[in-house]
Amino acid sequence: MSQELRFDGKVAIVTGAGNGLGRAHALLLGSRGAKVVVNDLGVNLQGVGVSSAAADAVVAEIRAMGGEAVADYNSVAEGEKIVATALEAFGTVDILINNAGILRDVSFAKMTEEQWDLIQEIHVKGAFKLTHAVWPIMREKGYGRIIMTASGAGVFGNFGQCNYSTAKSGLIGFAKSLAFEGASKNIRVNTIAPIAASRLVIASGILPEDVHVKLASEHVAPMVSWLCHEDCPETGGLFEVGGGFHAKYRWERSQGRVLHTDTLSPELVRENWERITQFDEHSVHHTNGGEGFQELFARLDSPAKGGNQYVDMEVASNAVSTLGTEYNQTDAALYALAVGAAKDPLDETELLYINEFKDEEFRVLPTMAVLPATEVFLQAIKSGKPSLEGLELPFANGLHGEQYTVMYRPLPPAAKLQHTMRLKQAIDKGRSSVSILAIETTDENGVPLFYNEITSFYAGVPGAGLEKVPSAPLPELPARSPDAVIAEQTEINQALLYRLCGDWNPMHVDPDYAKAAGYEKPFLHGLCTFGYAGRHVIKAFCNNDSRLFKSIRVRFASIVMPGDTLETRMWRETPTRVVFEMRAVERDVVVLKGGVVEIFDKVPDISSLTNASKEEPKTLTAHDVFGVYKAHLQAHPEIAAEAQMIMQFVVKNRESNWVLDLKNGNGDLYEGVADNADVTMVIQEANMPELASGEEPQLQKLFFGGKLKLTGDTMASKKLEAFAGIDQKLYAAATAERLAKAAKPA
Repeated sequence: MSQELRFDGKVAIVTGAGNGLGRAHALLLGSRGAKVVVNDLGVNLQGVGVSSAAADAVVAEIRAMGGEAVADYNSVAEGEKIVATALEAFGTVDILINNAGILRDVSFAKMTEEQWDLIQEIHVKGAFKLTHAVWPIMREKGYGRIIMTASGAGVFGNFGQCNYSTAKSGLIGFAKSLAFEGASKNIRVNTIAPIAASRLVIASGILPEDVHVKLASEHVAPMVSWLCHEDCPETGGLFEVGGGFHAKYRWERSQGRVLHTDTLSPELVRENWERITQFDEHSVHHTNGGEGFQELFARLDSPAKGGNQYVDMEVASNAVSTLGTEYNQTDAALYALAVGAAKDPLDETELLYINEFKDEEFRVLPTMAVLPATEVFLQAIKSGKPSLEGLELPFANGLHGEQYTVMYRPLPPAAKLQHTMRLKQAIDKGRSSVSILAIETTDENGVPLFYNEITSFYAGVPGAGLEKVPSAPLPELPARSPDAVIAEQTEINQALLYRLCGDWNPMHVDPDYAKAAGYEKPFLHGLCTFGYAGRHVIKAFCNNDSRLFKSIRVRFASIVMPGDTLETRMWRETPTRVVFEMRAVERDVVVLKGGVVEIFDKVPDISSLTNASKEEPKTLTAHDVFGVYKAHLQAHPEIAAEAQMIMQFVVKNRESNWVLDLKNGNGDLYEGVADNADVTMVIQEANMPELASGEEPQLQKLFFGGKLKLTGDTMASKKLEAFAGIDQKLYAAATAERLAKAAKPA
């Protein structure tokens, strides 16, 4: 057994100490050396009558044990008189246990104002009067221990005790605030919600008689004594205690949901009610109001907010889904055939996409990069489960609205791939919704290969609660005649061929399924049409060399029926930019619009990227992130003018130090150590993707998980939001560029 906790030299006031809980507290403290003021008015349960007998009896018991004690018979409503007794007898006060109380139980419908006021007078004002009287004494001496006695009724409420529950709840809040105010003076304030067969409980008849022994008042006193001891660090706590059971309460708040105020309505609250009231692993427990406000305002300022029954933005925007796939030359050749390549089997440039015997000359069409993204969707549809946590849009009912694909380097003839998918945006379109998924893809060594952005439209899926974003305008087509036009007729069985590439959506093969969905017959995959368009641009402007293809963005405007002739009209705006539109000739319907293709000015050096991957980190590094940050800062000098702070970054694992100086003219970012940083962030190299996101919820997740530390003016770190809008593909491009440079001989 450890050393006994003693209270020698300490003076304690215990109110309502003539019976029950108060008596148990007084006796235990007295037996451990405390000088005790035993306060008891000697009233009955209704607070009527006056008698000194109860207090005198407890004093006698303490003295019989060799302790010191005096009796006090004043009402707690005159708390200053009780404190005067302590000062007269012992000269000071170290401990105050507010325990006195009475009952006036009655249903609210029958409660009188007198019954209400009397309970508040004894429980709340009595605690106030005693505490207010001892407060200056404790502040002056730099020491104090105060206990409030609440109740389960104050925590949960109870029928017939509206007056009592209100008073006990008030004491909990009273103690919480006192704990803050007394902290600097070593005054610690705690509250108990006892489960005991006290005089009030026995009289109420709440508990059967055989339980009284199990819940004796003496079982509560040890916790109270510990909370009153000088070694106890606890303050501001609420504790349940009784029958040998000891526990601490804390406030818990559901994660809730931040709703966009521009569309806020009672109906929107109703639609989100389940998420608003759901307690789960995302629930939070703040120790003070400051923490709560900090977290709240961070969420209010975050772009990751809003949601409805289909999308929980705060969850989905931080969710990540990964998938591994692989392909070989046969897969690449099949894809090329499926999007119309090599219709002329004597065209040597077309055969490069088909003939595996071409060895190193074998080419892979870059639009094949959409197939892994398709697989993610189809797996979600097949399993009936969302592909990202928090995202439960009915994928099977979605229409592919737009596609954006970026190539960081030409695709190798065969590869094992790793895909990382995140939700970029979910948009309110009135009675419909739009989702934009971002998928980064690397090879098995972590070298970035390509990026996909998939925009899906969900007709009839209300978007209320999501962000309202106007549709981006499509690039205007030049008024002049096209620089190139290519027309090719699709095969009547084109959809059957394309589905062999992995896009097995029954909409494109099953007549009954298509009719049930409202279509006359199965139609061609939109991404097959997309492949035709990409191939046409490569043929017209890249001399049929797919390695020069850098990116493509397009909007799907109408379905294509197998057998349609697809005509692509193309305009070269700059040496590296082509805009285009595609139509189905026989029906004179535009099927792809707003098309933009970017072209490399020269074929990227594949070997340098591969060699670099053997030595350089394949994932995002501090050099990548801060390089992009610096370029963004140079393009936006107003950031420095508005922020006016210096931030030191200390990167662990691959040790480096970086300074973001926003007080120096247009700002600067360099590797080094600042002499006068306003705030310092310590972060792991592995967490560079979260820093690159610039989104406060992601950084907060690291902070609360102990993976990120801030010192100095921590609020200054919020100014990093100026870098939150950076296009994420720039970071992948920076990684690819670093790997290429590292591979070049010195």
